[in-house]
Amino acid sequence: MPTTQTRDVLEQARTFHRRLSGFYEELKDSVHRERTRILLDYMSRHEDYLANSLGAFEEAVSNNVLDTYFQFSFEDATISCFADFEIKAEMDVNDVIQAAMHFDSCLIAFYKEMAERTVSGEIREIFENLLELEKHEQVALSKRALEFDSL
Repeated sequence: MPTTQTRDVLEQARTFHRRLSGFYEELKDSVHRERTRILLDYMSRHEDYLANSLGAFEEAVSNNVLDTYFQFSFEDATISCFADFEIKAEMDVNDVIQAAMHFDSCLIAFYKEMAERTVSGEIREIFENLLELEKHEQVALSKRALEFDSL
């Protein structure tokens, strides 16, 4: 029996970005290197921005699309990769970049799975667009990491 709507899946992604923002914020309090703290502050603010952007995106989507059901339960629409990541006692810039790449990969896999699981072409297109945006985010993160490394 379908129990998950498109709005639930989008909320899951927004919650992931908010949780990731908090994760970076908490890490910032535990590191001593200024460069790492600056990067974590940036990453936290960026994840907040992404969560807010997803919220604005959801407001622009029709209720018909948001109310469409997927053929799986809500537990199947959960992004659960925080447990997969090991936090080091003192993280440096490279550790933060690795964490961000790990979490981006989780979100990419999530969007890909959602696009594959839907029967609606319109909803598939939404998740394929979000997938492409997240892939661009990953590339942009790689570029920012190179720029940050040269400071």
